[in-house]
Amino acid sequence: KLPKTKKAMIVFTLVDVDLREKALRMCELSNVKVVDLLGPTLLTMSNFLGKTPAGLPQSKFFKDRNNQQATRRVALSDSYYKRIEAVEFTLKADDGQSPWLLEEAEVIIVGVSRTGKTPLSVVLSQTQGLKVANIPLVLECPPPKELIDNPKINPKRVFCLSISPASLRQIRTTRLERRIVNVDMDDKYSLVDENSRAKSNYADRAYIMKDLKNVRDLAIKYDWTQIDVTGRAVEETASYICELLKERFEEDVL
Repeated sequence: KLPKTKKAMIVFTLVDVDLREKALRMCELSNVKVVDLLGPTLLTMSNFLGKTPAGLPQSKFFKDRNNQQATRRVALSDSYYKRIEAVEFTLKADDGQSPWLLEEAEVIIVGVSRTGKTPLSVVLSQTQGLKVANIPLVLECPPPKELIDNPKINPKRVFCLSISPASLRQIRTTRLERRIVNVDMDDKYSLVDENSRAKSNYADRAYIMKDLKNVRDLAIKYDWTQIDVTGRAVEETASYICELLKERFEEDVL
């Protein structure tokens, strides 16, 4: 009824033959324009291969006792929907976005720039179904008040990533080479010609040392768990965090 009222067109990809025929019939009776994307393709493939389509979405094949091929539907589990919800949350709360969501996060990742906060957050949400937020800690800026002044946030759920100064400098230097930047008098980043010499303390060793020290001090002050990610795979760090969560809160991860 809605497509007819809106004078819209329907485009569908139904693999079930009965549903496809019913949809076409209803559109015909309602005088609604319709496009069947899969029907003609499946019919052509069926004639070419000499086989009948199973007609089941997300079907899974197995052998029965008579060794005959059969099919069954695969139901989407609760863990699947939990992961989808977790990923959506993690994307909203990435890189300090939406700080008001911090109290809903099951894991909060903090650390200086280029310590792998976003990849770690995505891995935790995709594989473990955890709602993860990550916050960049900058030497010149205090942590967001939503993180340090909210009594609802358990510091045992906050993990502070650290890394060796040499590794961090190498990562930042590589990033600067890809994005040549220049810091002007107002401390704003502006693009410069590739032949120009980039001026920035972003990869300066002295600045990096201060940056890392600032993060360590914050972690000690607010009782955050520090994790050294130097030479560590993202998946390894994610596994370690899950082990800590299980020990502290007896939580079952996916």
